[in-house]
Amino acid sequence: MQYQQTRTQSAEFLRVAVGHMGRQEAALDPASYTLWYEHVAGLNPPLSQILEQRLQTQHPLTDADVAHLYATHIASREAQAVARIHDRLRVLMAETTEVITQSGTHATQFGKSLETHTARLRKPDAADAIHSVLSELLIETQRMSSVSLTLTRQLDTRAKEVQTLTARLERAEAAAFNDSLTGLLNRRGLEKAFADLGPRMASPEGTSLLVVDVDRFKEINDAYGHAVGDQVLRGVAQILRARIKGADIAARVGGDEFAILLPDTGATGARALAEKIRSTLFQARLRRIGSDEQIGQVSISVGVAHTAMAINLDQFMQKADGALYAAKREGRNRVEEAKEGA
Repeated sequence: MQYQQTRTQSAEFLRVAVGHMGRQEAALDPASYTLWYEHVAGLNPPLSQILEQRLQTQHPLTDADVAHLYATHIASREAQAVARIHDRLRVLMAETTEVITQSGTHATQFGKSLETHTARLRKPDAADAIHSVLSELLIETQRMSSVSLTLTRQLDTRAKEVQTLTARLERAEAAAFNDSLTGLLNRRGLEKAFADLGPRMASPEGTSLLVVDVDRFKEINDAYGHAVGDQVLRGVAQILRARIKGADIAARVGGDEFAILLPDTGATGARALAEKIRSTLFQARLRRIGSDEQIGQVSISVGVAHTAMAINLDQFMQKADGALYAAKREGRNRVEEAKEGA
């Protein structure tokens, strides 16, 4: 969405939005700011109704609340924008095809007219008809030139609109399917990627899913502030991005929760990758931005699920979540695998 507020208006909205954000439990990240900005600017009535109720009941938003509200009231709108652009592109393609067809029709008619005039000039009385033929040829040539110019302009106009729509589509898809803080896919992006897997779900190796959760993330936010919490999330995302390869897909699906979809990967390979990610992060030494102060060790718990048959994403996530909860119960900073049939 493109915001139309002036600098003065947006500065006031910023002041009010940050005030609201400061009273929430959720991180001060771009997703949270978008929610509160659209609320105070009066841009999103359905969202405002929910936020007003939370303010009145003094029920602060958590990271999970922000993720849910963003997906429902912001990202879904971007997905609708993507659908509208796709529809307009289809209309443009149909119109362009019609213009090309018209061009061919006019050219065919002009060719037949030339054949008719050529035949007239071959007749014995051609000398008497030559002025008439030239006059008609001039008129038809001018008409053909006018038609060609009109069709060319129509094609140029449509080509420019296609370029504009393509740029808008790229921006809308990025907003609809990517997490603004980490650059990974968001939950909607993961859902689309999962749907695109199709038959590969039932490959000989099957498909695996890792669900990753930052241990004691709220304590990190409380001790160091939300800016450092955001830094931790970006650090986790960077490690996930560095460790996956090929067709593997990483996404941020909640406040401090991530998921990695692993096509053509068995349970053994998935667990090995989960252990590499866990140990890499635990050995890393994260520092505050702009200083040498260490944040301390950051650990994650990972749930691993595997399937060799058709399954929907919610079911798959539930299996991995079950293993994740087991990892949390066993002391955190560990990897647990979902039991068969779970």
